[in-house]
Amino acid sequence: MAPPPPTATDRFCAKYQSPILMTTFATQVLHHQYIRRTTPAFESPAASFRVTSIPRPLRAGLGWAAVFVGLLTQITLAKKTIRDYSDPVIAISTQRKPWARAAEEGL
Repeated sequence: MAPPPPTATDRFCAKYQSPILMTTFATQVLHHQYIRRTTPAFESPAASFRVTSIPRPLRAGLGWAAVFVGLLTQITLAKKTIRDYSDPVIAISTQRKPWARAAEEGL
């Protein structure tokens, strides 16, 4: 069975992976600088008992980590789709095959 052809999104992600990742990283750095500039130096004690007491930079960092994981996954799957479509022999050879166990003779 032939693998499905890559979509336009797959081709775009595979072709422009470096600019996509560099732009995302630059945006993350700028967002971190913005958060650092707008966060008050001293928070009021009443605000420290909130349910969302996780610091704002940490929440943003976790969000950006999820963005990077999503982008890396999308780029990896796009490259795999293009590779499998351009060379179906590799696609077939990389599929998981069950391990065949030879019957062992008794001692």
